[in-house]
Amino acid sequence: MFKRISEAFGRLAADIQRETAEWKIRCTACGRQKSLAAVGGVRYGASGTKHTLGYCSGCKGLRMLKIYRPAEEAAVPPRGPNLSA
Repeated sequence: MFKRISEAFGRLAADIQRETAEWKIRCTACGRQKSLAAVGGVRYGASGTKHTLGYCSGCKGLRMLKIYRPAEEAAVPPRGPNLSA
């Protein structure tokens, strides 16, 4: 029984690590960007974009940080007026 439990949690840990690697975090002020996993973040079973307050090593201060998945962001068209005319 212990073997089955450890196998199940082992797969879960690998899934969490793989999914977290897909996410990025970016400072909304200076644009500095890193992998969410590189800064110790975890996103599993999540979708969409999240904003959070955090320390930016580029700005050297507290800033709003955007947590996003690049593949999702590319699929969503930008909102706002059409400026291409």
